[in-house]
Amino acid sequence: MNNALTKIATAQAAAGGRYPRFGRYLLEVEVIRTKEGFKGDSAIAELKVRESEPLAGGETPSRPGETVDYVENLSDQKKGGGGRFKSFLMTLVGADEYEFANPAALKKFFDERQAGTHLLIRCEVFPKQLPVKEGHAGKVISGYRWSHVEMNDEQLAQAEHARKASKLPALTDALA
Repeated sequence: MNNALTKIATAQAAAGGRYPRFGRYLLEVEVIRTKEGFKGDSAIAELKVRESEPLAGGETPSRPGETVDYVENLSDQKKGGGGRFKSFLMTLVGADEYEFANPAALKKFFDERQAGTHLLIRCEVFPKQLPVKEGHAGKVISGYRWSHVEMNDEQLAQAEHARKASKLPALTDALA
């Protein structure tokens, strides 16, 4: 049998991207990774919805327990995906930009240490209208407003317990 057909037949059917719907969220980082693909390099944060609420007059947001993805294309510098993902990481840990000025400072989030895993972050996903351009109608995309979460002792203990269960180093070691 054709190998490509076998891959299709044995794959789980995709239901589209796992992008968060418009709404306000408390999210827990499950994993942060990069991916090389035919459209270039991407940075991806897989996030578990802990709490959600709709925007005023908006649609139903993604539900607690769902996993959603925050993805930025890093290959087209004009689109600013690298800067947006850097802002996400800075907000996640409450850091300043100079702390993320070199690749070595970022590595701990993407390698086996997974420094951001099980940390919490707030996000508002809102409709963002793009202007009409070169004869193409303007479209609506998702905008993201990230907010740092200062985790309390109970939340930190839960994060450390989850990191230990996942065989990840303690946060203090991973973030060092």
